[in-house]
Formats: sequence, structure tokens, C-alpha cells
Amino acid sequence: MNHAVTYQGIAEESKLTTAISHHGFEFNYLDRDWILSRNITLNLRFLSEFKQPLREDIRETLLYFAENNSPHYVKNITGHLNVYLRLSGEDIFSELGFLSFKNKSEKKLMYKISFVRSFLRQMRFLGLASNIDDSVYELTDQWRLGGNDKGGAVLSLDPETGPFSDLEFEAIGLSAAHKFANGILNTEGYMCLSLFKATGRRPEQLASLKCKDFSYSSIYTGTPSYVVNIPKAKVRGGRFRSILTPFGLINYIGQLTEQHIKQQTSNVEVILGRKLTENEKREIPLFLDIKAAKEMKSIPPNELLVYLKSELPHITSRDIVTELNSIVKKLCVISERTGRRIRCSGYRFRYTLGTRAAIQGAGTITIARLLDHSDTQNVNVYVANVPEFAVEISKIMNQPLARYASAFIGRVVKDESEANTENAGATRIPCREKGCDVGSCGTKSFCQDYAPIACYLCPKFRPWSHAPHHLILQWLMEERERLKTDTNGDMQIVTINDRAIIAVCQVIRLCQEHNNG
Repeated sequence: MNHAVTYQGIAEESKLTTAISHHGFEFNYLDRDWILSRNITLNLRFLSEFKQPLREDIRETLLYFAENNSPHYVKNITGHLNVYLRLSGEDIFSELGFLSFKNKSEKKLMYKISFVRSFLRQMRFLGLASNIDDSVYELTDQWRLGGNDKGGAVLSLDPETGPFSDLEFEAIGLSAAHKFANGILNTEGYMCLSLFKATGRRPEQLASLKCKDFSYSSIYTGTPSYVVNIPKAKVRGGRFRSILTPFGLINYIGQLTEQHIKQQTSNVEVILGRKLTENEKREIPLFLDIKAAKEMKSIPPNELLVYLKSELPHITSRDIVTELNSIVKKLCVISERTGRRIRCSGYRFRYTLGTRAAIQGAGTITIARLLDHSDTQNVNVYVANVPEFAVEISKIMNQPLARYASAFIGRVVKDESEANTENAGATRIPCREKGCDVGSCGTKSFCQDYAPIACYLCPKFRPWSHAPHHLILQWLMEERERLKTDTNGDMQIVTINDRAIIAVCQVIRLCQEHNNG
């Protein structure tokens, strides 16, 4: 056998099946794993569960999305296709499959069906729907499906996943300053935490920063100040660092960043054993991936600049979140709301920035610009009606011993089916004011108490884990504000539902623990 000819044939075949992702990464679309970006590797093993030839039609459609959409979007699609397989029990797209998919999905998860429906519509547009019966499109086109239900953690000021309280936020900053002064935090760690606190940006955005993004300029304010140009993360059709937005930094964060950039540049020069050019220095990632240091040694000097300009040497979003969590863990800050160490995520700083701005009276346009949104339609995802309610919820939840109050004494269940195993034909608990159902009653006894307020305080209440409990909290706070106006601030009347508000907040937290457990 002529091995040279064989290997050459394999290489030629590989070229024919090579594709380039939206972020510029090459992959073989016949492989089981597609590397779409430094953060996203797509696992396509689930395709084997679909029948042929539909399987290849799905692969071709995924290829279209991989080449034209963000890696995160494509990953979401594959996740929802997996859910379809699991809930439908079908290996094709069929009416029965979609009916099962819909019937077995909680109301909160209907957006997943919407994703798969959009995927099928794209298959039809691309001419890849010959193996899907027209009746599937006729059925799903009739459905009105809601979007992803968001905002509960923010609206309830959840102590584990929502915005930090003022005491927690200040404690994080003070403890970090002391740890840095004592050498427990290094410059990069302190800078990383400070940037999350100051900017409220997503992990992906900060992980994509380069040294050239920082400047000391008078362009924006008329007087010299520190500015960082932060890449947008969610840009329709946008590629890596396609749009940058300036953000002002206070002096100590700017000076800290300058110090880190000098250290980072020096470290890279030691690795390479030579001085970097000015252009190379500008393209160094602010947060360098550990593997990149080894790779740079093997890259020819005349090709290094191209490598540095790419996203390859940047830390991944997962790694920068891991680093952030490690930093906060070192601070040993105890939450006054839980009595335990503060739990951290990049998004908690984002929620805090939006919430604090809302409490101080900032409008939706200001908050949208602060959080780097292109418009105002998603601002409520982060502040979730906090402007009018955050201060009052905070007062209620921060009452002495409020965190220990056994306001909710029922039991969270997964859904109505689980509630019915305990009490067959259990009555649904509605909230007519918000047009939703939130749980089931655990008894057949006659009850004249006012649902759903009394239910949250009743030991027989079985709240569903995916129900929109944050809408009940919103309604209770709206009612509280109305009572405040109607009674001229008579707090005996205004606070009549405060215990129920605490109970709803506790249910929201318990549901999150139930769903994550």
C-alpha cells in the first residue's frame, strides 16, 4: 500500500469537509466535536439519535448556524434539540413528538420549543425539510410561545444569585483592598475583581480585553481620565471584538490596570526571550490564557502579531469566572443575609450595578447604556421593576431576623404532576391579577383564605418549582405601594402583607435550589 497516497487522500478529503465558524475557527463538519470559539466546543453526538436521512439535514442546518451565528447561539440550539429528543421520545420531527415536547415542558421552558421551531423554519428556508412532514409546520406555526422567563433573582433580591446588598458590596471592596495591601491578592486578581465591580460587564467581555483597550485620555471628559474600550458581547452578526464601547474608570482602577499591563508585557517578553514590538504589546490580552504562553514559544516571530490579534491567546469565560470565584473566596466576606460566605458570579456584579442605578433614580435609557445594551427592551431582565420596589424589598428582607423567619412552611414540588401524587386532583393556585398559576393545594379541605397570598404562608401549599413566583412578588409590592398612597402611609396597613413578601422571596430561593439540585 502506498501510505503517502493514502494520507494525501485523507488530507484532500479533510479540506473538502472543512468549515469556518462565525468566530473564524476551522473545524471538520463531519466530526463529532466542532470547535467554534475559544469558549465553545459543540458536541454533536446526539445526532446519532435522529433517523437518517434527517440526521444529515440537521447537521447541514447546524453548519449554516455555526458559520453565520454566534457560538453561544449555536450551543443553545443543540441543547434545545437534546431536550426535544428526551421529552418527545421521537427520533424524527413529528406532530406527536412536538405535542409531547410541549405537554412535558413547564410554562417557564416554552422558549425551548420556540428555539426548535425556529430551527425547523430555517431548515425549510434552506431546502432541507424534505424529511419533515408539512403537518409539523402547520401544527407548530399555530402555537404562541412565550420567551425565557427572567428577572426572579433580581426582583426578589435573592441572597445567593441576585444583586449584592449595600453591606455585601462594600465589604467585598474593603476586604479586597486589605488583602491586596497585605499581598494575599496579586495585581491581576485585584484588578479582575475591580473591573467586574466597576463595569458590571459579562465575563466574556472582560475576557476579550486587550492591553490596547486602556488609555489615559481627555477625549471623553475634557480632562485626562482612565478609559477602557470594552467589546460588546451580544452583537447580531458581530465577530470577535467587532464593536467597542468606552467606559470610564476611577483613578485607582486605572493605575492598577497600568501596573498589570506592565507586568503582563514583561512576562510575555521573558517567555519569548526577546523584546516585543509596540504593535505586539498593544495586542497582548489583558487576561492571558495559560496555554497561550506555551504556544507563543513555537510561533515564528513574523507570525506572532497575527496570533495575538486573534482570540486564541485570551482566557476563556469559564476560566475568568473561576478566577473571580477564587478571588472572592479569599476575601472571606460573610453575608449578613445568609450568615454564610458570599457566593459570587460575574452576573451578580452586573445585577448590582443595574439595581443600584435604578434605586438612585436612573431612567431606562441610562441603565441600558450603563449595562451596554443596544436598546432598552431588555433592561427589565436585569433590574426587573427594581426602581420602584428595590428599596422597599430591601427594607423588608433586611429586617432583624427576617432571614430566619419561617414565613414559608410548605414544600416545593417539581410540577403539578408531583403535587397530584400527594393529593389527587389537587386544586391549582392562581394569581388572577398576573394571569398565572403558581402551585397546588395539598388538601381537599374547604378554604376561604385569600389565594395566593395566604397560600404562601400555609403548610399545605405546594409551589411549583418553575412557576413565575417573581410575578407574585411584583404584584404584592404593587399592592404595598397602593396601600401606602391610599392610607397616607399608615404602616400598620401598609405592612400587612410583609410576611407574605418574605415567604415569596423564600419560595423563589428554594425553587432555584430545587431546580439546580
